Amino acid sequence: MSSDMDVAEMTAWELYDLAEENDLAKAEFLSRIEEQTKEWSTHVYTAEHTKSQSDEGRLITSLCEDVYALVGVQLTSFRERPNKKSDAIAEAVSVIFKNLYEKQIESRNSFLKDFETCCAASNDFIRMNDNCKEILDDLLMEEPKVSESSTETLKEQAGALLGLYSSDAVFAAKKIHLYVFEPIKEAIAEELFGKEWLNELTNNDLALTLVRTIEDFKGDLELYLDTRMVGKALEALVTATVLFYARTLLAKSSAHTSETKPLWEDNDRALERMQGDIQVMRGFFAELAGAYPSLPQVVENEFGVLDTVYELLSIANGSSESTDRDFVILLQKKIKNIPITKYVVGDLFHMVNPAKEEAIYNLIDSMEDELVAVAPTDEQAFDVVLARQTVPGLRLDQELAKHCDESRGKRARPGLSRTATEEGEIMLNRWKKTWNKVKTQLEE
Repeated sequence: MSSDMDVAEMTAWELYDLAEENDLAKAEFLSRIEEQTKEWSTHVYTAEHTKSQSDEGRLITSLCEDVYALVGVQLTSFRERPNKKSDAIAEAVSVIFKNLYEKQIESRNSFLKDFETCCAASNDFIRMNDNCKEILDDLLMEEPKVSESSTETLKEQAGALLGLYSSDAVFAAKKIHLYVFEPIKEAIAEELFGKEWLNELTNNDLALTLVRTIEDFKGDLELYLDTRMVGKALEALVTATVLFYARTLLAKSSAHTSETKPLWEDNDRALERMQGDIQVMRGFFAELAGAYPSLPQVVENEFGVLDTVYELLSIANGSSESTDRDFVILLQKKIKNIPITKYVVGDLFHMVNPAKEEAIYNLIDSMEDELVAVAPTDEQAFDVVLARQTVPGLRLDQELAKHCDESRGKRARPGLSRTATEEGEIMLNRWKKTWNKVKTQLEE
């Protein structure tokens, strides 16, 4: 082979036969494999995939079979060559894995459209993980002559793809919470914390509606979703429950414009209702602990937010002997954003004792150094939200920032200093830029 033109005119299999003796032939062979993989993977990922259920009832599509059938064809072609080259096979599979990694990132969001497609996608990604691992294990066992460098490259590319499939399966399972809470929001969001909730629904009926709806979906999850992912979906539902309850509560504060009268005609009764709601919701998830061992810690961590919110309301109402300073710190440790903490605590005091709203802002201003010392604002939060691992609707700081953004201009915040207002505006504008970037990512 004397020139690039010689290489370009050779068939892929002629290049393959020379790959381990000639670097130019090897590079051209791998380039051809990359082009072929891009072509067929694009076709496979964008095709319409057959939907079905496994023998166990799991929702699946043909995505896994469609992708790995073609990978299998490539592997069979390599292995059936009379002059089999172990290093060439390993490096070609590394190229295939690398392209599948890129295609998975490019296409994965398109599969997550509703409850059932999230279940199916999560199952598909797990099965793709299993297929990838099987190919890797077979290659390492069947090709003992593969060089150390080619083996390392193969393991690296396979490891990246396996990790991606696993994280995408978890992401799809957790994203299910969005579709579970659609009917819950429609059914109870308007009534929750309203007059009927306060005076007539004495058995925590709305909280019971919430958990019964989740229980209905749980039955579907256990049928449709791979067993390994049901726990992940339930963990997301714990977080989503807490955030739904907190955001619905804070939205009522934003709509309450009086600077002298509390939101409720009877704060003690409202706090009693709230305590009952929290017990109902926490108890529902706690009962699942036997089947899902990861849940107790998640329940403790997430419902700690509502415990803190409840205690701050009780302090504002004068019905708790706890100190506001301690619970402001506890909330900041959860939120890790001082402007958001300040806005949220102000909203809580505004609901039950508007006359004390200015005083609580002044207190938090005086605690600035202490808050920075024990729980500084998480400056990395904006970048973290852009990462794939951040499932929409499950970050406390982001969801509370959305509440703060939506409440701007709805009511006055008496006593909030100009500096605090400016810091809040800067923070919210940063969040809005982040949300726009996330939206762009999802649309690409």
